[in-house]
This record gives sequence, structure tokens and C-alpha cells, in this order.
Amino acid sequence: MMNPVRQAMNADNILFNALKHHRGFIRRQLTDVTEQTLPERLKVLGNSQMDIYYGLLDLPDIFREVTDQLIAAGLSDEAGYLQHLKDHGGYIEITLSDSSRWILLHGIEPGRYVHLHPARYSPHSIRVKATVLKTALACMVILEGRQPDLAVLNHIRQSVLELSPVKDLEQCEHLWKVMKMLEAG
Repeated sequence: MMNPVRQAMNADNILFNALKHHRGFIRRQLTDVTEQTLPERLKVLGNSQMDIYYGLLDLPDIFREVTDQLIAAGLSDEAGYLQHLKDHGGYIEITLSDSSRWILLHGIEPGRYVHLHPARYSPHSIRVKATVLKTALACMVILEGRQPDLAVLNHIRQSVLELSPVKDLEQCEHLWKVMKMLEAG
């Protein structure tokens, strides 16, 4: 019986939800979103918190640096990677060339066993609640990035996103910060 060929680690092995974690990707996705398609597209964001990377590295650069580091550490295949996770508390933290920190977990999709996301409070990232990100994206699509008044904001949150209204705009400081971060670059 022949031994199965061990496939070397590459970018295809990385599970990464770019819509939750990469500003450049998010911005590119907004180009073909309409008010009508927005609610369906935002479902993938869920209801928890996430960290969005807003640094200069694009997805191919991130994936290359991650795989290069794993291979350099001798983690060039799935079995070795999963054993390393098991031996080190279930995750790995790495730092990329721009000083951003990233967490690697076990990815559960077949062939995509490296689950990657920005580390909490990493340089070049911002921690965001899903409802704030959904609201920011809706404002960017519907209002083309303009900051809404209270009535318009609550209309978007209630009618488009099915979220509860906010009491006043003073509650929205983080929303404005997230919108500004998404518009930058």
C-alpha cells in the first residue's frame, strides 16, 4: 500500500472570512451591493464582535506571510499543524511584517485547516460589534458614506437591518469611527 502524498501548506489551506476581518476586501465588496441586496450580504457577519484589519497588507500578502511562517516553523502540512495547535493550547499567534498580530486556529472546512483572524487589539485593527459594522456598511451603501441624522439612522437600522433604534447620535461615536476607518485607505 502506498503512503498518501502529504500536501505542502499553501494559501488554499487558509480559512479567512474577509468580509469580517479585512477592510480592503470589505470596501471592494461594497461596489456591487445595493440597498436591496444589503441585508442578505450582511447575514454572514452574525451578531458577535470581530476585529477588522485596516493595514496595508492585502489578502495575498497576508496569506503568503502566514504560510511562510508556518513552513519556517516546520508546520508544512495539516497533521503537523493540528498537532502543534493541540500542543499549544489550541491556537498560534503570529506577527506579520507590518507588526499586526494574527491568531491561527483549527479550520473545519475540508482542506482549509488554518482558520485565520486578526488578534484582539492588534496593531492596524479595530474591534467592532457586528451591529455597528452592519450599520456602517448600510450607511455607506445607502447614503454613500454621508453621516445620517437620527431619523435616517434609525430608519436604516429598523427597516433595512431589522435592528433596534438608537436613542441619540451621541451613542454613535464608535459607529462614526468605524465608518471613517472603512472610508479611509
